[in-house]
Amino acid sequence: MGTDTLTYSVSHRTVLRYTAKVSLSYNEVRMRPRDRGSQRTLAFSLLSKPWAVPRSRVDYFGNFVHRLDVTTPHDLLEFTVDAVVENTEPRRRRLAAWDSEALAGDPRLEFILPSPRVPLGENTRTLWHEWNGDDTSFDSVLATAQRIRREFRYVSGATTVESSIDDLLAGGAGVCQDFTHLFLAMVRGAGWPARYVSGYLGPVDEEKVVEGQSHAWIEVCGADGRWLGLDPTLGEHVGAHHLRLAVGRDYGDVAPHHGLFFGKAKGTPPEVTVRIARMSNQQVDRVEHHAAVHWQQQQQQQ
Repeated sequence: MGTDTLTYSVSHRTVLRYTAKVSLSYNEVRMRPRDRGSQRTLAFSLLSKPWAVPRSRVDYFGNFVHRLDVTTPHDLLEFTVDAVVENTEPRRRRLAAWDSEALAGDPRLEFILPSPRVPLGENTRTLWHEWNGDDTSFDSVLATAQRIRREFRYVSGATTVESSIDDLLAGGAGVCQDFTHLFLAMVRGAGWPARYVSGYLGPVDEEKVVEGQSHAWIEVCGADGRWLGLDPTLGEHVGAHHLRLAVGRDYGDVAPHHGLFFGKAKGTPPEVTVRIARMSNQQVDRVEHHAAVHWQQQQQQQ
């Protein structure tokens, strides 16, 4: 496992179309990569079309949120994010299980409870027992991530953003969001605090550029209070190519876009394109130099 730092350029474009002009829309986006642990955001920009001034805040889970109110009539709304993100390979550890009494008095108890998209039903408890018996150790948590990859097929379009865990179990196919919700339900049912992570998958090995959509995985918390990322879609630990955007109880807390609009139009499913490219050292140096000059200019203006 290498310790080299990798840097990626991220381009994330979302287009929302309406069947007729809407008079105004209110929007919240969670598209700024988080600075945490091994990950650092070196540059970030968010533009909208029609133009709007973003107002930023940090939500309950520590995610960056930008609000954009579009007050001119429009039948198309576009968000474009460009970011430069630096990351290193996270340390892989074997987590220690929680003592139930200690967890009952810990704030992380919140992440063991059911959430709107992750009910703790009999179906997921039964599936855990079929795969692991009564073993709720970390080894079984890791084995469950690996087995989800083997037992379920990744089929784009097999589910929608509103699909449930039951839909995945019935159809046997889904995408990363579905696998992540199933994994969360099983891990929480086994007594482990776990949270949903939205993000991206960057290029690996000899790849230089990947194009696709967003990705999702989970983080499990051990008794020492530290979180470890596991990806049920790939059946493995997260790596330096996993770039984190936001965390929450489930997808509802981390959706890249929440919004409402006024008018008689209907919205269509968002069109999302993501491009992740690995950057050279020379490209990174130029980004860091530009950021330093921009900071100095800001200080001189104050």
